[in-house]
Amino acid sequence: MPDARLRSGIGLALAFAASAGGAADLAIYRDTLENGFENWSYGGGSDFANPAPRHAGAFSIALTGSAFNAVSFAHPSGALDAGDWPRLRLWVHGGSAGGQHVRIVLQNGDAVVAQAPLDAYAGLPVAGTWTEATVALAEPPLAYAGAFDRIDLQSDAAGSQPTLYFDDVALVSADAAPDPIFADGFEARAGAAPLAIEHDVPIDGLSADRFGWTDARGLPRSAVLAHNDGATGSGGTRGGEAREFRYQAAGGTRVVGATADAFGGFGYVVSHPADDASHCTGGGDPSSLGHFTPGAFERVFEGRHHAIFRFTQAYPRYCTRAAPAARYDLPVTIEWMFSTGRDHPLWAITYDLSAVPVDRLEDDSRAPYGQLRIDGAASDGARATIAGVAWGDRYRFASTTDPLTFASDWTWNRPNAVPFVALWTHGADATMGLVQTQTIDQQDAGGYWGQDLWNRSSADVEGCPGQYRMPCDYDWPFQSVNYEIGAGAPTRNARLAWGTNFGFLGRGQYRIRGNAEYGGGGNGTALPGDPTAPGWPRKSYAVHVVLGEQSRDPVGAQVAEVETIQSLALTATTGAVLMQGPAGVADPTPVPYRPAGYDAVRGALAFAAAANRLDANVAVGKGSLVHPLLVVRGYAGAYPSTLRLNGAALAPDVDYFASLRAGAGELWITLNRTLAGPANRIEIAP
Repeated sequence: MPDARLRSGIGLALAFAASAGGAADLAIYRDTLENGFENWSYGGGSDFANPAPRHAGAFSIALTGSAFNAVSFAHPSGALDAGDWPRLRLWVHGGSAGGQHVRIVLQNGDAVVAQAPLDAYAGLPVAGTWTEATVALAEPPLAYAGAFDRIDLQSDAAGSQPTLYFDDVALVSADAAPDPIFADGFEARAGAAPLAIEHDVPIDGLSADRFGWTDARGLPRSAVLAHNDGATGSGGTRGGEAREFRYQAAGGTRVVGATADAFGGFGYVVSHPADDASHCTGGGDPSSLGHFTPGAFERVFEGRHHAIFRFTQAYPRYCTRAAPAARYDLPVTIEWMFSTGRDHPLWAITYDLSAVPVDRLEDDSRAPYGQLRIDGAASDGARATIAGVAWGDRYRFASTTDPLTFASDWTWNRPNAVPFVALWTHGADATMGLVQTQTIDQQDAGGYWGQDLWNRSSADVEGCPGQYRMPCDYDWPFQSVNYEIGAGAPTRNARLAWGTNFGFLGRGQYRIRGNAEYGGGGNGTALPGDPTAPGWPRKSYAVHVVLGEQSRDPVGAQVAEVETIQSLALTATTGAVLMQGPAGVADPTPVPYRPAGYDAVRGALAFAAAANRLDANVAVGKGSLVHPLLVVRGYAGAYPSTLRLNGAALAPDVDYFASLRAGAGELWITLNRTLAGPANRIEIAP
């Protein structure tokens, strides 16, 4: 806190959000008024619980201009000093019209002490767009450095003006360091601005939603998800996928865009029928790309620091295991989840086969699927050459020769627990990968053949006998560039996909490891005691979509986090550790959490509140847990007034990032901490 005046007056009651310099912001409005501010608006026309549009959280402030009416934030418990709080930061949305004139007015003791047009700092409000305004109080035209106890945002017109909106209003401490600005206009803050969501932005001929969040290093990231409700865009696609990611690399913003061909974009569904599925209707591609099929989207959750976006579609399957051939349209639900303080979005899927007779289909899942220019190049032709590929089924595979070709050396000889797949380049120090939220024993992943190469390397066996050194292209358990490279030819293609065995979709029981019944190469025989798993009536799983600099090994770090989760022991003395939950994003079937309290659908630690309170401990048996996500269910209150970790009070938007999901009765929290060891006590009080 800046000085003794605040410590002795109002300072002890304030909740702060740290800036990059380690100082603090003073929140005025975030869904509700905070820190002793009161609504003294006048002239009517204002709404402090406006549901949409909002910049973050559940609400914004609406103001319909009429005869100089105003939104007014008063602080009757004590005056503030512009020397201690020299900047006012807020977000402004121009509504459907834009162009509204707004005057910022500072008062002290019922007297106006300074006023100026708000557009002098941020321009006139823009229709359909949130714009951040930073008002330097001491600089012209306000030019004020004294005390104030009230801030008015006044409609600066004698008549009426179209409705406009304000959100996330805060004063910035004098101790705050200037915010670094990156090339794309995002600001980096060690605390965290709310997750920014923009609806209906254009990209590649499609309409989309953009999500901007602050990652684990306090740096900005964003993702653009193209809608799938009927429009046709680049490459003839209909959306239902990510078309762009942005993150900080090499001191600037890396823009990872979709390729311009029919495969461009990432996160759509793809499935193939088994090799012996000869009973096909001929009515369509039996392994069609899901982003050619339109569907619907839903903004499931738009919280202050967390969001869930859903795509649904009926994905066509044209081949059956036996006559008669028939087409089945599988209901598919895909959800993307974003969290402040965490690097990687979570992608989750549920296939619903309940309307298909069991054993009629024998398909795999290669979703999420797609192509992005992972090195950040502006065009397809300039993409960096792929340097290597890695994956993990029950053993870890990695190519060891750069660039990647079928002549590359490799190892496939390290035991592995958490399924993953990754590609990387060295020229641009870039990687992209997928990491499952569960172990392979908890959720099967990886497919086809190749088990005869487990615990082997290119030093002792030729991967594709008589053809080339790498494993045969059809033996890769996770599809990536296996159909894009040659014996001596590298590729600039960056296709990446998940993988499962045939029968994962449709069979009452499918083989997890042995593949003798499919033939076509590989080991050709089932392993002794080969286990099976059900592929019907619904199948669900979730993966982290990882992008970053290869030198930082973000894929390896995410794998390590999921491994650490397996060592957790959660307990609660107030509230409870949840022991089960839905099997998938569109499968309400209850399944036990493994380990207890770990919701793999959300990648979160799951608790139940008691009277909006929680007193729990997270014992970490191995490794460390970086910025864990907690979901507290049965929570019906406002944002907690107290959150403590091992007895120390944590500050909102600095030490933790919270969102209220009121409709579901949930409190979501990302801890801006790394947990290790047996004692990590978390206390939440309303």
